[in-house]
Amino acid sequence: MNWKASGETDPVALVLAQPELDSRTATAAQDGEGDWLCAWCHKQVANERDRFCFDGKDEFTFSNPEGIRFDIITFSETCGCDQTGVPTLKNTWFPGHAWSYCQCAECGRHLGWYFSGQQEFAGLIKDRIVRALLLRN
Repeated sequence: MNWKASGETDPVALVLAQPELDSRTATAAQDGEGDWLCAWCHKQVANERDRFCFDGKDEFTFSNPEGIRFDIITFSETCGCDQTGVPTLKNTWFPGHAWSYCQCAECGRHLGWYFSGQQEFAGLIKDRIVRALLLRN
């Protein structure tokens, strides 16, 4: 452990030295609005300030026709994601909103879906993205 004496008024008191954070972690911790990254390659794909409420919620759980369950977070904007596929209303989770795939622009992993209709937003799969705030190098 790194200990240092506080020195001035009480020479016996010891203070635990604070670890240095890398600049990416320190910035996210300071502004409180951390980036969301692809869980595989750590490319930035969204930001916490862009969370989007649909019918008063920004987190949902859905199952696809094969019964695979997805927990998603909705965002009004994404970066580092490529929209792929032809938008379709078939089996949509949000009535009146066509969906297409959202893939990481860096590694190509499927991260969620883009939805277009009265509103446009993305639903990113919670276990395929991570908060930059939680990463340490």
